Amino acid sequence: MRNVKSRFMQSIRGKILISILMITLLTSLAVTMIFYGQSARTIEENYVSSLQQRAQQMIEELDDALWRAYHVNLYASCDAQIKKGIQTLLEENQSEQQEEELEELAQLLYEYKTQSSVISSMYLLIPETCMVITSEEYPVYRKGISEKRIAEIKGKINENASPMLIEDLIYENEMMFSCTEAVKDENGAVLGYIFSNIKESRLYYDFIAGWDEKETVESVILDSEKRMITGSEINHMGSTYQKKQYDKWIGGKKTEGSDRENIYIYCESTFAQVGLFTVVDKAAVLSDLLWIRWFFFGVLAVFMAIALVLALYLSHILYQPLKQLTLTMEKVSEGDLQTRARIESRDEIGELAMEFNDMLDKIEELIGQLLQEEKKKKDMELEALQYQITPHFMYNTLNSIKYAALLKGDKEIGQIIGDFVELLQAAVSKKGIFLTVAEEMHILENYIRLQKFRYDGGFHVSYYVEEEAQTCLVPRLILQPLVENALMHGIDMKQGTGELKIYALVQGKKLCLKVSDNGRGMTQEQMTQLLTERTKKERGFTAVGIPNIRDRLKLYYGDNGGIRFESSDKGTTAIIYLPAEKGEGQNE
Repeated sequence: MRNVKSRFMQSIRGKILISILMITLLTSLAVTMIFYGQSARTIEENYVSSLQQRAQQMIEELDDALWRAYHVNLYASCDAQIKKGIQTLLEENQSEQQEEELEELAQLLYEYKTQSSVISSMYLLIPETCMVITSEEYPVYRKGISEKRIAEIKGKINENASPMLIEDLIYENEMMFSCTEAVKDENGAVLGYIFSNIKESRLYYDFIAGWDEKETVESVILDSEKRMITGSEINHMGSTYQKKQYDKWIGGKKTEGSDRENIYIYCESTFAQVGLFTVVDKAAVLSDLLWIRWFFFGVLAVFMAIALVLALYLSHILYQPLKQLTLTMEKVSEGDLQTRARIESRDEIGELAMEFNDMLDKIEELIGQLLQEEKKKKDMELEALQYQITPHFMYNTLNSIKYAALLKGDKEIGQIIGDFVELLQAAVSKKGIFLTVAEEMHILENYIRLQKFRYDGGFHVSYYVEEEAQTCLVPRLILQPLVENALMHGIDMKQGTGELKIYALVQGKKLCLKVSDNGRGMTQEQMTQLLTERTKKERGFTAVGIPNIRDRLKLYYGDNGGIRFESSDKGTTAIIYLPAEKGEGQNE
């Protein structure tokens, strides 16, 4: 019994059965845990992101409202251009104001107050008379403000230009959140201070009341010193926010985070430097996930029961075709390439059997191709050996003719044949595709001597090769087609005044090769055709052509090499540019 169980566990069928069950169990558990965790994180992240955006929007609205209140203050303090402005009235009556003037100032304050809906009231503190004038209907003003109190207010204003918390100048034991601005005369002396006051209730109903939700534990607006301005809980404006467990979440321009119990959001405004701090109950946010957890555990139990039945069925279906394919592979491994796997289905195992059969067909085909290629290789080696005879036969024959001409005293014919032999060797040599400029010029001189013999000296050649350029590498026979083009299509040989100039110059990191003639020149259309036409597949030594030069430069150097033409009625110049690379063993 133990042996049967062991064989079953080692068989492919047993492994498939166990694998399906384990994969189903682990996958279901993993999916359940991952999905639940990811859902919780996603809900939390989305909620935090949404909450952060709302908090940022709200604090920006608050900052904008305080900014408008500040601008009302600023405008009210700088109204010298207005005939009956605050500054004008204070300058006219610096020592003592009459009742009529006080009411006029109060009316001005009321008019300025209406310019911003967030401002609850406006005060004008006149240190000279220790008096406060208000925008309220009652009291219009209050006298007898202590000098100590005025000094404290001046100190706070000098320390902080942004909106701040100060004690109310009219109502005892109350705080006000105010924007302040000094009213100065033309000499810069302070005549008074304007306060745009915002009540705690106005801030609460405008910014906090609509913010509280069932998930919110607490929301509070704090100033830069962590003193409370307003909040969702009953608080006293101006008192220090004393909940130490929240200290690490309050700070910076923007803070967000969470612990096991709560989510924390803090946003600070730019202008007023006030911050909104919100605490949200994480359990309330994630309460909808509890039923999902039990739902997934129920689904897991159902899937495990279904998986057990499917595992038994699938292991039986998969076992038979796999066993037949294994037997076929064993026969092939023994050398029987004629056998083929039986295809019993069109599933992955059937496709595997088809691919295996195709592989055997290709192996037999490749073996046949290999035998044919071996035969062709032997034939090509024989043909190559035969072709090697032709160049050596030509060299030896031409050298024999050369020495015969020299023995008979015809040195010119001997020299011409010698130049042709060198030129032929350069064309068919297999020693490399690059030569130095000096070697290229030597081959070019041989070619030009042949052409001079052909045209009976109908042209003159000048060489201008810099010493630095002589050791630079160039593709073999790169200049010969340019000279051939100049002789055949540029220079008029009948007049005998043809002139050819050949340059090799190093310009920075570039090697510049030029072939210039004084011929009839070319049109733009002809130059474009030379630079764009395809390489001609012709026979002969000089038929490599301009397109061949273009293609070789593109192949060897890419965009770092190329050819161009400059032409007029006084002649044509062909210019080749390529990297100035030195040959091996040469000094750079």
